[in-house]
Amino acid sequence: MVQPKRYTPHLLYQIRHREHMREQWRNFKLVVDWTVWLYLLVPGLLYLIGWYASLWTNTLPAWATNMPFPLLTGIIELIILTGGVLLFIEEADVLFLKSRTVWMRTLMMRGLVRVTVLQFGKMMLIIALVAPLLGRVYEMSLLQIMLTSIWLGIAASLQVIAVHIVKVRYTGWRRWLSLASLVISMGWMTVRTSAWMLGDMYTWKIMLSIAAVLLLLITMIQMRLRMKGTFEGDVREDLRSRLRLTALMLSQAVSKPKSPQTRTIVFRKPRKLFRKRSIPNRTAEIAFKAFFRNSETLKLYLQLGGLSIAAVALPPFPVNVIVCGLLAVMLTVMLYRAWDGLATSEYVQLVTYDSAALHEAGSIMVRMLLLPLVALVGYVMGLFWLGWLSGFLTAACTVALGYGSVAVAGLIRQTRS
Repeated sequence: MVQPKRYTPHLLYQIRHREHMREQWRNFKLVVDWTVWLYLLVPGLLYLIGWYASLWTNTLPAWATNMPFPLLTGIIELIILTGGVLLFIEEADVLFLKSRTVWMRTLMMRGLVRVTVLQFGKMMLIIALVAPLLGRVYEMSLLQIMLTSIWLGIAASLQVIAVHIVKVRYTGWRRWLSLASLVISMGWMTVRTSAWMLGDMYTWKIMLSIAAVLLLLITMIQMRLRMKGTFEGDVREDLRSRLRLTALMLSQAVSKPKSPQTRTIVFRKPRKLFRKRSIPNRTAEIAFKAFFRNSETLKLYLQLGGLSIAAVALPPFPVNVIVCGLLAVMLTVMLYRAWDGLATSEYVQLVTYDSAALHEAGSIMVRMLLLPLVALVGYVMGLFWLGWLSGFLTAACTVALGYGSVAVAGLIRQTRS
């Protein structure tokens, strides 16, 4: 006869943790097209591996050698604030867990240990990524880099648990005021302590900092375990943490319902963009305004611009030039696809257009969208590569490249139609 499995608080935590991971994995498979990701992930990983190896062997770019250590620590601090505590407590446990203090403390302890391990892993990964900067720019040894990852892991765990305590204890304006004060003070202390540790006697300073922050972390965990009257707050924050990743993934696949708007954000007044009021110019003007009046295409345009700037600013020469050329071609194709969506819309179908005029309107619209973006990308590439004055020259080159890309793509589309 098979003996029934005896429930323990550790077993309850493991069951809920496995259910949570399965749910996240199902949601991930629901919104991810593995065929598309395979074509994107493999070249992306190969490119990142080559770029990371070049940071160890080649000359570092100007942005890396001139980056102050407090700025690097501040960026890491922003990543630290993305963490959260998950205790796997549900509303149905209110009668059971409130009457069993040991079960409640065990679930809390397992959740706090889990977030500590996650923060340590995250900080080790981040330190591994920025290790070329720490070793070559700030002249840290391997031991000092490892101690830095430990220090940041403990500091991240302390901050995440402290933020969690504020969230479960307060609501309303007290919650936001306490969170703002706590985040600003802890971020300032982390940046100042990191700057204080850099320099002479770095090893002893960081070991002293690790001991002090570790003592604070242990005290914070003990204080959290002894807190009472936070069951409703624990359930509320658990629900938010468990649904955060799901909401983030589903937001990329399911669009939110739009609220009706009487006025658009941009191009509110019917001002003319072209003096010459030919059919291609007027059609391109309508399509250009419609592109920016649509919040989804405007958001996509801004996201592509930000990613393009980062893609040409980080790699060294000549990788940044190759990436810039590929971006000009890729953005041209994507903007022409956006034009196809506008050209086949019901509004345009109401009017009988000559094919040559419609093709010219598409080329004008794509140039209006592409050239400012590639000019900004080219300037940023020159700024990080050669300097602010040379950025104007690279911007002019990328504008010429974008103009040629639009002309070639338009010619190919015209011959195929």
